[in-house]
Amino acid sequence: MPTITYVRENVRVDVPEGDTVRYPALENDVPVYCGIYKFANCHGNGFCGTDRVAVSPATSTNELTFMEKFWLRSDLKKNPNMRLACQVQVFDDVTVDTQCK
Repeated sequence: MPTITYVRENVRVDVPEGDTVRYPALENDVPVYCGIYKFANCHGNGFCGTDRVAVSPATSTNELTFMEKFWLRSDLKKNPNMRLACQVQVFDDVTVDTQCK
């Protein structure tokens, strides 16, 4: 069973293989949405691009989805580990750096 470690919040969560980063974060009070996007988001469908997190190692996750390539096209140039929490699936242990403070 993979473990997600939310670095900034110092939270570790065991998840089933293939689970996304978003739901365990929300269930454990880890903020993946900043500001107004806590209320105005697409609820995990990948349409808003507002739940940006850095996930490593990339080898423990699925490939970038079409929606991630679209929303993160400029962010990926700065940080290749940037992902959308609702789109990234976990297959082994990962660390997640959330963007909200």
